[in-house]
Amino acid sequence: MGHIATSNINIDLSAKEAWKILSDFSLAHNYVPGIDKCTITTEKKKGVGASRRVSGKQQNIEETITEWNEGKGFTIRLHKGEKTPFPFKEAHFTYRIDALDDKCCKLTTTLIYETGLLGSLLHTLGIGAMIRKNIRDVALSMKHFYETGKATTPDDLKELRKIPEGKLPRPYQ
Repeated sequence: MGHIATSNINIDLSAKEAWKILSDFSLAHNYVPGIDKCTITTEKKKGVGASRRVSGKQQNIEETITEWNEGKGFTIRLHKGEKTPFPFKEAHFTYRIDALDDKCCKLTTTLIYETGLLGSLLHTLGIGAMIRKNIRDVALSMKHFYETGKATTPDDLKELRKIPEGKLPRPYQ
């Protein structure tokens, strides 16, 4: 069964400036909660076919770019070797940037995934809500990192979560 978890947030940077950061495929450890290391594993550093390994205390997965839209965003396939990490049968994550004006853009983070029978049961029992929260956390963390240039800490994220969606002040630090 297929599922989608998505979140979007305004970033106080031009789309061009945000794209410069997003297109650096090696920076995920600065804005993905729980990730403390990001290593490019292919000769290719960006574009379709580029891969990275992201790791943290609770996860170690590979991400390969499957779609690249220059200046707009990209889609990655989440995997461990040839397999998809549990509880997913298939999982793709998309980052997208849309210009709002010359000083602000909208970032959209989307996870599209399929689960098997056990994964579907877990989804119903609460993992779906946890995934949606994690996707929102990525968007919040990206906003923080893009606007401050500083990696998002757990304390930063805790404070960001207190602000209602759509009400994030600028600048906040």
